[in-house]
Amino acid sequence: MKRILFQSGLNEGSDERRSVEEGLKVFAQGFDYSRKSVDVATEVHRASYAVLGRDPYHDLKVRADEVAGGFMDLAQRYVDGSEDKLRACLMVSVIGNIMDFGSTGGIDDPEEFEPIFQNLIDQGLGLDDSDRIAEILDRPGTIVYMFDNCGETQLDKILIRYLRSRGKRIVGVVRGEPILNDVTAEDAVRSGLDKELDRMLTTGTFYVDIDWNNVPEELMDEIRGCDLILAKGMGNFESLSDEVLPVPVAHVLSTKCKPVADSIGVPHDLNVVYVRR
Repeated sequence: MKRILFQSGLNEGSDERRSVEEGLKVFAQGFDYSRKSVDVATEVHRASYAVLGRDPYHDLKVRADEVAGGFMDLAQRYVDGSEDKLRACLMVSVIGNIMDFGSTGGIDDPEEFEPIFQNLIDQGLGLDDSDRIAEILDRPGTIVYMFDNCGETQLDKILIRYLRSRGKRIVGVVRGEPILNDVTAEDAVRSGLDKELDRMLTTGTFYVDIDWNNVPEELMDEIRGCDLILAKGMGNFESLSDEVLPVPVAHVLSTKCKPVADSIGVPHDLNVVYVRR
């Protein structure tokens, strides 16, 4: 509901009150402890978007990509000066996860990223399973890279370039339709993210992250045949954490809320690279 309040006020002229009302109705009707949080969230956001229109976050996403893109040279110098290139690339990728507008623990304005960039780097990884990812890089194969927010995807490019330099084929997965500030195929083309990938697929639907009851067959084929799923952000963790998959999953995120932190078994507000087999 914090997200609904945030996105309802993004664009002048939108019916902010009705967006909140519709979201509240669906939340009240759909809430159940037995359900995945992302299932409920998707229904709530669908009700809000029916009032607000196709992509209330559009301008914010464009600005986030511009701001994060301005840090790519600095981030690359940090990686180049590091002895462990993989760990440094993961560190750069994970700090971009703070660009989570309207969420608890994220920033609400792209301009807030600049003054905290170095502090985020200095925090390091509170949980570091990068060695498990390194094992997978010793052989050729495919990594399915599930993206999260615009802005952070600019910094994901540095990790993707490193993974490809190690001989990995990268299949990027973006959202099927605009939802929150998550990257869509349109956003990926605009920011040049698509050019960093060997293949780009979508989740196929309007959904917070990926609906495992409705996965496009071509995406499921890539998942079955890959060596690793690299999943960015808390939403991907929420949709993936209950799934039994045939390959290991590397969650790269900041634990911006206590339930996710508790589920992983780490403190709140920690930079995490967590590999689940």
